[in-house]
Amino acid sequence: MAASTSSSKWQLQAQVTTFRSLARTGFWLHSFAPPKSPNHSFRKQYTSGMYGSSGPKQVIDLYFYVPKNYDPKKRKCPVVVNFHGGGFTLGAATDDRRWAGMVLRETNAIFVSVEYRLAPEYPFPIAVEDGYEAILHLASNSDAYGIDAQKIAVTGFSAGANLTFTVPMMLHDYTERLPPASDGSKDIPSLRIVSLISFYPILNFSESRTLKRTSSKRPEKCLPPTLTTMFDASYMPDEKKQTSPFASPSIAPDDILKNGLPMENISLYCCEWDMLYAEGLEFAKRLKNLGKVVECHTIPEVCHAFDKAPNPIGIDPKADEHYLMACKALRCAFAEEKKSVREK
Repeated sequence: MAASTSSSKWQLQAQVTTFRSLARTGFWLHSFAPPKSPNHSFRKQYTSGMYGSSGPKQVIDLYFYVPKNYDPKKRKCPVVVNFHGGGFTLGAATDDRRWAGMVLRETNAIFVSVEYRLAPEYPFPIAVEDGYEAILHLASNSDAYGIDAQKIAVTGFSAGANLTFTVPMMLHDYTERLPPASDGSKDIPSLRIVSLISFYPILNFSESRTLKRTSSKRPEKCLPPTLTTMFDASYMPDEKKQTSPFASPSIAPDDILKNGLPMENISLYCCEWDMLYAEGLEFAKRLKNLGKVVECHTIPEVCHAFDKAPNPIGIDPKADEHYLMACKALRCAFAEEKKSVREK
């Protein structure tokens, strides 16, 4: 049995290594599509474990994209904390450079993409823990980075879109569990998450991929079983953890959703031909029923991660269309526009 388990782990790791190489090639091709995506402005690091995470300590990279007028000594800017996709297994913090460029053009925010640790080397809940510690690190160093810690937005794609919800929820849980000092205060930086932008999120690991795929509008357009099986085996090897609210936010208890997520400025962008489409719509409806102000947009006739296609000639125009909509939501959350975003 031990030999079989060891062989299975080796095979999984070999498969992941192969797909990581393919993903890097795909994003290299993607980077050539016009308009040219910006390179990161600079990189900073923090050491995990400073705020109670359970995984081994490791240096985590944060990739900063800053506006032209960036001057941390003179002014503070809102910050967009971003999590890339890739099934918690593939990808890199620089994958969302096109989204970063749009945020820089359309808002006055700093964009920070988190190089959270990947499975199978670091399975659940390491990615979520890296995420909430990244936010605490940014808030703790807000003066040095020129960040307004009262105007934090969290964005993400696919697996990173899951982190858009689970990171704030785990951050709230950590804050609540932290014992107060003698004066009643807690040793955490002051911060406020004002917006969540989630592109085609996975929200429920307890529901089988087979059911999701067969119930989708276009099963043949969904991610293949080879990929999704690899993702789930890597990130969620312990099936008992599938129902954790920090893995599957769509089945989290009401009180965790109410207290762990902001009351307004929550946006979901769901791909019509995605196996995750239905759970995105259902989760948006559930959040609305809990009193949250939520926008839920259907991106018509596109598959999962349509905006990340490895096409050097051009990107589907629906990507920029919905990126612009998301930037408008960010401006409203940051109070750069007085007119509120209407519910859809």
